[in-house]
Amino acid sequence: MNRRETVKRAFHFNKPDRVPFLGLTVQSDFYPIMAYEPMSWQPDNYPPHVDGGAKTIKNVPFRRDIYDWKKENREKAGYPEKWWENPHDSIDEFRVIWRSSGTESNDQTMGHPFKGPFHDNGSGEGWDRFDDFEFPDASNPLRYKAIKSERWKKLAEDRYLLGVMGSGGIFNKCSQMRGFSNFLIDLARNRKQKKINQLIDSILSFNIKMVEELKEYCPSLDSIMIADDFGTQNSTFLSPRIFNKYFKNPFKKLVNLTHDLGMDFLLHSCGDVLAFLPEFVDIGIDVMEFDSPHMTGVENFKRFAEERKMAFWLSSNIQTTFVNGTPQDVEEEVKYYIKEIGNNEGGLAIYEYTDFEAIGVPKKNIRKQRKAILKWGNYNENGIIDWLA
Repeated sequence: MNRRETVKRAFHFNKPDRVPFLGLTVQSDFYPIMAYEPMSWQPDNYPPHVDGGAKTIKNVPFRRDIYDWKKENREKAGYPEKWWENPHDSIDEFRVIWRSSGTESNDQTMGHPFKGPFHDNGSGEGWDRFDDFEFPDASNPLRYKAIKSERWKKLAEDRYLLGVMGSGGIFNKCSQMRGFSNFLIDLARNRKQKKINQLIDSILSFNIKMVEELKEYCPSLDSIMIADDFGTQNSTFLSPRIFNKYFKNPFKKLVNLTHDLGMDFLLHSCGDVLAFLPEFVDIGIDVMEFDSPHMTGVENFKRFAEERKMAFWLSSNIQTTFVNGTPQDVEEEVKYYIKEIGNNEGGLAIYEYTDFEAIGVPKKNIRKQRKAILKWGNYNENGIIDWLA
């Protein structure tokens, strides 16, 4: 079977030939399809913030073919030609200001959301700016320029096409625009409920339109993947009650649309989100992707996989094993994932956290994870892992 079929079978518990894998190698079974901020988005007060931060926008091909900050806007804002080489704030098209702790040479992250358009000191007055705010247009064709070029097709070959939603998740984007602490307080105190729902609806509408446009520009797209971080190290930010009140139905609309268009829905969420897994199943999410599976617990994923309710896409734990473990630790962890999750006629894929420099992954651990998948991740004709048969 080809790579696309391998992934589809793994995600739907339908006897794949092996555990599929995403990574920066020809071994990868996935190919990401992304939309980007349109070139018409040209801030004149801060540098533009794009997915990946300065590390992305410093690349000449990216600036040439996808997005560039025009000279007149840069000069108006008072920045040098290579502005990404200096400490700076940046702004995205939702008017969220992102702050980096240093230059692109010593801070390999994309920074963190510092202040949004509805931010305040806790007074609630930030909501007064909501009615006059103009949200980005998800239907702008410039946003899909890289997809329309079709140059990606030679690289994608027979891989599973992953529609990556660059806009961010519903909860994440709302909290960025309102301010994280402010937004949590609003939710907990049931404050400004009408404005909260209007903001959620606005973000949902943007995401719904983006899903439709991605499928329109790439009819062979296999999935939609969205990132929404709901967890701390040991719990969710929200109670299940608040999640159900504000976010469950919007997510269900997004998932239903994705399924109606013949695609899988994948959710990335950092943190311990065990309390939300039953809700995610009820919504119809097909696959959960975790960079740090230890927080929610692989032992907790096992039941959902055994009951074929949800598949899992797991990385060697980026907070511990992948970064600080030995190659043998990485291999044993991958083997554990396969045994506990993947031995259900599918149910598992492995994810390679690809921003190696940002988290300091030893190259030997990267190589070991790839080899471990090839060594331990093969199914027999009955959909059973060979060494567990």
